[in-house]
Amino acid sequence: MLVSISHIKKSTLVFLLLFLLNLAFVNAQTDPSPQDKTLVVYNFKNKGNEKQSLFELHNKLTSLGVDVVNYVDSLNLKVSLEVELKLFKYIQSREIKNILFYNETKQEINLVNVSSFISKNPLPYKTIKGDSVLNKFKHTLSIKPRTQKTFLYSPQPEVIEKVTINPFNKILLKPNLKNQKIGVTSQFNLDQSFGLVLVEAREDYRFYYSNGINYFIGFLKGTESFLKKTYSIDGLEPNSNKEILVLVLEHTATRNKLFYFNKKTTSKKNLLDDFLSN
Repeated sequence: MLVSISHIKKSTLVFLLLFLLNLAFVNAQTDPSPQDKTLVVYNFKNKGNEKQSLFELHNKLTSLGVDVVNYVDSLNLKVSLEVELKLFKYIQSREIKNILFYNETKQEINLVNVSSFISKNPLPYKTIKGDSVLNKFKHTLSIKPRTQKTFLYSPQPEVIEKVTINPFNKILLKPNLKNQKIGVTSQFNLDQSFGLVLVEAREDYRFYYSNGINYFIGFLKGTESFLKKTYSIDGLEPNSNKEILVLVLEHTATRNKLFYFNKKTTSKKNLLDDFLSN
């Protein structure tokens, strides 16, 4: 009986050992590295000198062996749910495996597995902070040198300047919103005569329409150039990297859109109040 128990324990230990070795192997296989295809999400201190900063960052990263496929301004990651989904699909189509967040203001680099990024739980597997963060990053790479996987890196930084969204028609003139139910996903302390109805965010707007809500108000927040090129919004500058807030009035049946903004207004409540009052 004692021999039998000993044999069971030994078998269990062998099984656990094999399981742990296999788990370590899988993790090693799936652990991304900057030598894999990488998307760089950047945040610079000086927006006025962004092109030069991008060029210098690209030269530094590629000299370290980082396979940068594209760059994207951090302001444009969460413009809207549709933009997020389009970015995720693009990342998957390009077989990007690694997301590098570079924040010049905080002097911080975060490396995120693309699967974690797409699942909206971007927990970094590596964080580097402090002065001369790029030099610290270089030291991190030198600890575990890997074989370069791309023969030739792009000589220029390739920035994602827009995404292709689903087609829509513009509403050119503000419709009469009196006696209309207007859906919003956030509570705003505004005059209740505007007919705002607090609703849950839904991708399928037929739910709103079937409940008597004819319009839905949402917001876009990103750089002027990105919003201009993605949504063709009149009045926005195609070469401006300044952050802007845009209100979107959308008809729940046709999905036609009206865009409204005031470059001096950065508050959703104030922009909504301004829109409804005019």
